[in-house]
Amino acid sequence: MTKIAHLRTGYLIKRAELVVRTKLEAAMRDLGLTPGQYTALSLLSAMPETSSAQLAREIGVTPQTMAETIMTFEKGGLIQREPSSTHKRVLKISLTPKGKAMLKTCEARASKVENALFAQLSEKQIGDLRTTLQTVMQSGDDA
Repeated sequence: MTKIAHLRTGYLIKRAELVVRTKLEAAMRDLGLTPGQYTALSLLSAMPETSSAQLAREIGVTPQTMAETIMTFEKGGLIQREPSSTHKRVLKISLTPKGKAMLKTCEARASKVENALFAQLSEKQIGDLRTTLQTVMQSGDDA
């Protein structure tokens, strides 16, 4: 393994993200979901009645990519869409009971992945890591 002291922090973050993504892909494969789709379901749960455009901004994908994901979810019965009461051209998206059940399954699998990957870290270290990553993300938003 390469000496960590000589590697850029951004590179280490990217490599860690690739490890997590690879493990999540394997964990979600038989459900027919990608890690990105799992993220979209998670955000739909956390942001009820959001729009496709807002979801695309949160995840960092193009509106076209999100539109494809939303169509896939709708065809699979994972979401429902209805007109917004405040914006005539906006469709609010929410999880169906089937979507909530799928998210629950995904969350259990994601927890297994994280527990295995972070098994060597203490709860405090994990908390510190989360705080640090959130600070970096906020710095990026502010820049």
